Amino acid sequence: MKRNVISIVTAVILGSTLLSGAGKEVQIAEESLGLSKVSVDADTGLVEKPFVYKGTAPGAGNKRIPRTYDNQPPMIPHDISELPIITQEENICTSCHMPDVAPSVGAIAVPKSHLTNLRNMTDLKGELYQGRWNCTQCHAPQAELDPVVMNKFKGAYHKKIGGEYKTNLMKTLREGVIEDPSGSFDLNKDLVAD
Repeated sequence: MKRNVISIVTAVILGSTLLSGAGKEVQIAEESLGLSKVSVDADTGLVEKPFVYKGTAPGAGNKRIPRTYDNQPPMIPHDISELPIITQEENICTSCHMPDVAPSVGAIAVPKSHLTNLRNMTDLKGELYQGRWNCTQCHAPQAELDPVVMNKFKGAYHKKIGGEYKTNLMKTLREGVIEDPSGSFDLNKDLVAD
């Protein structure tokens, strides 16, 4: 009985303490929410610093940027700010990066994955798959910046299967899939392990 009374009194005290604090609103200053130390609504006091992209114009001997993980889309090692906007009808990137042109201009050719319809694994015989026209959806130029917070990210990849400058995406896509001898996929067949 004594124990029940103590439990009830404790519950009443605890409940009244919680209810008395529930009406208090805790204020957090907007200036403490981000790195800029100004109000989140401020449009003044924020200075956009000018920046330049790594590398120079396309084709000027720019250095490749190492990948940071297996099959990462490569970064663009040159400035693209002066190039026309990429559309499905007009894509200036393909004028240098298609496999038939790339070696002659010193560019990196688009990989086999861009020349394949990955939905049905059809080789498009050197034609760019139309789902791949928007290059900057995956590839981005890198700017030279003095960031507020330094990035300490360390890349990790398996040198045996990918590496700093290579990809094994087509092999990875086929992993676990048994192909028929003709080299095409038959989605209606049961897959049988070797």
